[in-house]
Amino acid sequence: MKLNSIQALRAVAAMLVMIYHVRAIEMDAFLRNGLDDQPLVSLLIENGFAGVDLFFVISGFIMVYVTGEVRASLATSGAFLFARAARIYPVWWLFALIMTGYFFVAYGVPYDVERTVGGSELMAEQPWLHLVYSYLLLPQHSVPVFGLGWTLVHEMHFYLVFAVLMLMPRRFLPWLLGIWAAMVTGGSLAGLSGAYAADYLKLFFHPLSMEFIAGAFAAMLVTSGRRFRPGTVLALGLAAMLASLLLQGDETAFTLGWGRVLWFGIPCLLIVYGYSALEAEGRAGAPKWLVTVGDWSYALYLSHTFVLSALRRIFNALCARLEGTQYADWFTLGAPGLMDNVLFYLLGISLSMIAAWLTFRFFERPAMRLAGKMRRALFADTNAQLRPGPIRTAVW
Repeated sequence: MKLNSIQALRAVAAMLVMIYHVRAIEMDAFLRNGLDDQPLVSLLIENGFAGVDLFFVISGFIMVYVTGEVRASLATSGAFLFARAARIYPVWWLFALIMTGYFFVAYGVPYDVERTVGGSELMAEQPWLHLVYSYLLLPQHSVPVFGLGWTLVHEMHFYLVFAVLMLMPRRFLPWLLGIWAAMVTGGSLAGLSGAYAADYLKLFFHPLSMEFIAGAFAAMLVTSGRRFRPGTVLALGLAAMLASLLLQGDETAFTLGWGRVLWFGIPCLLIVYGYSALEAEGRAGAPKWLVTVGDWSYALYLSHTFVLSALRRIFNALCARLEGTQYADWFTLGAPGLMDNVLFYLLGISLSMIAAWLTFRFFERPAMRLAGKMRRALFADTNAQLRPGPIRTAVW
């Protein structure tokens, strides 16, 4: 059973991040143009990075849901890890390669030089390792060659730990997740983590793992029939999320770690639990278009910043070409009036959606089909165990 609620929430998460970046690039253009203006949207979108927190909770939910009641074995864990790596790496490599090419053309080296200094001595002496770590999504002192990849470093860590947990019988999963959460909490409070996961120790103890764990617990509750007043839980989650988007303040070391978990992780948990539980009981659905965008959500997440950055450069070129005409202000972000802002948002969002669909249709989906064939050939005996398990009748 495909949970359309989860796909719809994936779409919401991706679009929230996209609009957050539209706003960020719009404000950056104001500064570059030497103009003082207000962004078209603020308030909720100012903290739109919370879409990442929603993604993390959803990831935890999906991992429990798609593995169903698997039998513990090394082959099953291997099949799971192969499936997740095949889902993440091909599209990541596509956009990381585009970014690598951009750096080479623009700066003569295939990476941002500033990201290779200030960290380990080995990385400074052999900066090509930055690319290796980036393409493999390994933790390093700076963001990967394509900055959005920092979230995928966490994702691959989640999958690796969950694959290890799958080696134990399924009945132990709640206890194992609890132990994982206790380790993350204890290690983080002991100072073993940081605002940024610069190495594997900091990655393992990073508080954002709690969002994945929370999503996993939500899936166990929903699928086991423990669905307590899902409508009320969903309403509370939405109210809490709106309040957090409105009230969460400036970025600090705390808000980049435990602050995110408290401000956004908990509301996202309530939303994912409530919405999926309502669907499991046949009391809620999702618009078809939102489910479709959910299918494109990974492509949308990785492609939209390229579209927005290119669009800003097109605006600059058109502004220069139309200088002295009444239309120049339409393409000058920060100019008086709303036309420039509205046009940038409409084009940015529309073109990002088109890029996401193209990426999904002509690259991601074919890559997924190829990976599926490879997984069935490599793990024929365990393939069925990676399908979703049944959703039991409500017991609460």
